[in-house]
Amino acid sequence: MENKIRVVIIDDYDMTRSLLKIILRGEKFDIVGEASDGQSGVEMCLALKPDMVLLDVVMPIMNGIEALEKIRQNLPETLVMMVTGNDDHSVVNEAISKGASGYIVKPFNTASVIETMNQVRERFILCHPAGVQY
Repeated sequence: MENKIRVVIIDDYDMTRSLLKIILRGEKFDIVGEASDGQSGVEMCLALKPDMVLLDVVMPIMNGIEALEKIRQNLPETLVMMVTGNDDHSVVNEAISKGASGYIVKPFNTASVIETMNQVRERFILCHPAGVQY
C-alpha cells in the first residue's frame, strides 16, 4: 500500500483551501489539516508534523514568512511551499532564503499545482526514501 505525502494547507481564503484540496484529491497527497491564519497553522503543523505545508504569504495574526520561519525552526524535515498572489522577487527571495521549498503563484491552474507538488514530492522521496513506498 502506498503512503501518501501528508499535507497541511494554511491560507486565510476558504476558496483557496477548498480549491487546493480538490486539485490534490486523487493525487499522491493526503490533506491532514487546514488553517486560516499563520499562528493556528504553525500550531497545527507542530501537532501533526506533516511532510509538506502549502502556506499563504499574506494572512492575519501571523504572516506566511513568520510562519515559515517557525515551521522550519521546529520541523526542519517538513517541506514548505509558499502559495501567493505576490510574485515580487524580494518576497520570493526572502521566503527561499528562509527555507521555502518552492512557490505556487495565484491564480493557479490544476496542472501547474500538480506538476509543482509532484516535483516537491520527488524531492521529499529522495530525502526520505523510507517515508514513502511504491
